[in-house]
Amino acid sequence: MAPIRLGNVPVTVRGDGVRIWRRPAAGPPVTRRVPPLTSNLTWDLGDLYCSARSCAQKTGLACSYIDRHERPCPTGWCPEHRYITHGAVFCPTHGRLLDGTAGEFRESVRVDLGNAVPVVLSWIAQEVDAELSATMLHLAVEWHQALVLDPVHFALVGPRRVRTWERAWKICENLGPTLRVSIVVEEAEPGIVEARINSRPVLRILVPWHESHGFGERPASAAAAQAAVLNFRERLLAALTRGIGEWRRDNLGNREAEDASLTGVVSHGSADSAAPWALRHRG
Repeated sequence: MAPIRLGNVPVTVRGDGVRIWRRPAAGPPVTRRVPPLTSNLTWDLGDLYCSARSCAQKTGLACSYIDRHERPCPTGWCPEHRYITHGAVFCPTHGRLLDGTAGEFRESVRVDLGNAVPVVLSWIAQEVDAELSATMLHLAVEWHQALVLDPVHFALVGPRRVRTWERAWKICENLGPTLRVSIVVEEAEPGIVEARINSRPVLRILVPWHESHGFGERPASAAAAQAAVLNFRERLLAALTRGIGEWRRDNLGNREAEDASLTGVVSHGSADSAAPWALRHRG
């Protein structure tokens, strides 16, 4: 038995080991302002007021993010509050966004300044990822298939080209996905998240207030805010877990004989739907 961890959840899978690989994270916008390579970005001092709440330091460097309309992020960040990634200084929001989105997050889909949807979706995914990944890995081992974890990614959906952000968990065989579980937020409805099993909606729920996005009504106290997030998380997990269980019950007769080459493989895959499924054989 080979123990691994998904988030804070210990998981054990059978077989001769689990190989985990990750595709490169999305790169920063091509037109960003790149500081000199010799600079120490962590400690370099600038002359901008820091944009962090309650920080009065005038030692900030500008955030390097530029949106799809070529508008630079107007914030500055002191050494204590700046976010360093891809060899540049970013505000925490745009730095985490670049680190947490898929490879196709390039020039044509750079997020507009003020668009909180990918940040909201990344936060929601963090709330449910450990439990959901463990559940899907258990199912992948049972079905002798591979678990593929798609990062947060952008898509234009349907004939109306709806701007949509999605995070997905999949178990796959060589020909493609057997089960696909996802959470989706449309830019037209940024305050609503939809849970889907194989593209079938199983829950639409309001996003609770959080200081990272501000959607919804702000609770009267910190305790009420925490309770609202906990209730949201439990309802979302319950709907997805119930949907996974129903899918398993309805498809038990479709399980094929074991293919040991795929058992327990975990892939942090590309979200590019046109690419071949990233399943790798052992040996």
